[in-house]
Amino acid sequence: MTVPRPRKVAIPRLLHVSSGCLPDVAGLLGDHGFDLTCVLVGSGRGPSQVLAEQVVAGLRAQDVRVIERPDLAGRLDQAAAAAGTIIEEGVTAAVAVGGGRVIDTVKLAAARTGVDFVSVPTAISNDGISSPVASLAGRDGERASHAARMPGGIIVDVAAIGSAPLPTLRAGMGDLVSNLTACLDWRLAARHGHDKYDAFSAMIAEAAARPILDLEDVTSIDSQEVIAQGLLLSGLAMAAAGTSRPCSGAEHLISHALDAQLGDRAALHGEQVAVGTLLIAAAHASPLLAPLQRLFARVGLPASPEALGITRPELVEAVLAAPSLRPDRWTILSERFRDAASIGELAGVAFTSPAPSRPAAVVS
Repeated sequence: MTVPRPRKVAIPRLLHVSSGCLPDVAGLLGDHGFDLTCVLVGSGRGPSQVLAEQVVAGLRAQDVRVIERPDLAGRLDQAAAAAGTIIEEGVTAAVAVGGGRVIDTVKLAAARTGVDFVSVPTAISNDGISSPVASLAGRDGERASHAARMPGGIIVDVAAIGSAPLPTLRAGMGDLVSNLTACLDWRLAARHGHDKYDAFSAMIAEAAARPILDLEDVTSIDSQEVIAQGLLLSGLAMAAAGTSRPCSGAEHLISHALDAQLGDRAALHGEQVAVGTLLIAAAHASPLLAPLQRLFARVGLPASPEALGITRPELVEAVLAAPSLRPDRWTILSERFRDAASIGELAGVAFTSPAPSRPAAVVS
């Protein structure tokens, strides 16, 4: 009998969540064994660049040589250029200070060059802050996912993420609750012989998402910590599974289809995923649908495509296109809801306001 080999999961050796910690990044990295001979600090435009300056100042105060890469916008050519800088300058650690596009750009550059990567999110709009996957736009403008590595360190300044626009916080919540429908799709795929289900990884992903169902708002520090911690656990679930399956199902394919279809009109990833999550919960006839609808109503998450400026026909088109984006990712949309009429009926169920009462327990 063959004995399964023990599971090996790379986890961050530094995980720090507190308020006002950006100037202390240098000390945190030094205390956790990161090589600070030369540090690349990547940032975006606007607020993230200002916050990155706090990190840079703290590093330089410790006599660390810093290479700055501002204006990162989630493009593949920027990741390639950053990788070149890492090699040319002898960078020993790469730090990303910003939102998902900044983080994914530096994440891929660090993965391709083998240096330590540290994620310092200034917004928690998706699980890219901790995942081993980078989503970047190519020359044609289309976004694609690239295998990377889970960060070696994750530093979350609660004050920084709390100052981000409310839609980004709601988007992070939307991306997180989608773990619940992603795992429904994963189990269904396994039952139909299209995938291998990993109960351990799914348990982590669902445990990360379930506390979100009880949140009353997105503005309190306590709620923001719950969201941030859940997104960190989502990254661990994907690392344990060796795939994004625990956190990405049909609802993500719908969002990717909307991105391709709408271009600049596309909403935040997590907002589109949230709308897709309602639709897929309805497709599975899951008891999760009503609690999700009530959560969305409480915290202001978009509960219909119209709330994002997306028409019902545009959503139907995206749902029809979704399975073709990743034929290897079998979901409930792979065999069902393959015509406009059935999708329209499904939308009528998904985007209907629930009764105001809340159940004592939620069962998936």
